[in-house]
Amino acid sequence: MTVRQETTRGSVLIEFCFAGIVLIFAWISIAEMALCMWNYHTLQYAAKMAGTYASVHGATCTISPNTCTVAISDIATVFQNAAIGVPASQVVLTFTTNSGAVTTCNLSGTSNLCSSQSSVWPPSSNNDNQVGKNVSIRADYTFPSALAMFVPGRGSVSSGAVSLTGDTTQIIQY
Repeated sequence: MTVRQETTRGSVLIEFCFAGIVLIFAWISIAEMALCMWNYHTLQYAAKMAGTYASVHGATCTISPNTCTVAISDIATVFQNAAIGVPASQVVLTFTTNSGAVTTCNLSGTSNLCSSQSSVWPPSSNNDNQVGKNVSIRADYTFPSALAMFVPGRGSVSSGAVSLTGDTTQIIQY
């Protein structure tokens, strides 16, 4: 083996290290961003499904002999069934009525669980469950990402996490 072949082999290895590090970072970045976008889309879809469920169980559900009233726990179950792949332990749901009454709960954890909230929603107080009134559901999820440290600026990025929000406002149909 000549000296020239050994030098060439070493140059190729060094060039691959420089290019390989950049390519590996790019591949990981693409996969991380794809996962983040999938979680965002799923969160928005689940919020819309929960809002639709709440909007069709409004005013006429409280009139006898109908028994289709729903509680916050029922709407949270619809959300959780639609939010496949989003960790329930990190999702906070916020329910807002037309009059501005706000109820916030966690999908899982140790306190303020949505599954333990059996109050009817939307409530009949302030006529919030009447046809044509708005109901809003918001889901907040913190996506932990190693790439967040490279995003410039402040706001939704802190401590290596990106805040994702899915929300919907629906009109009570019947």
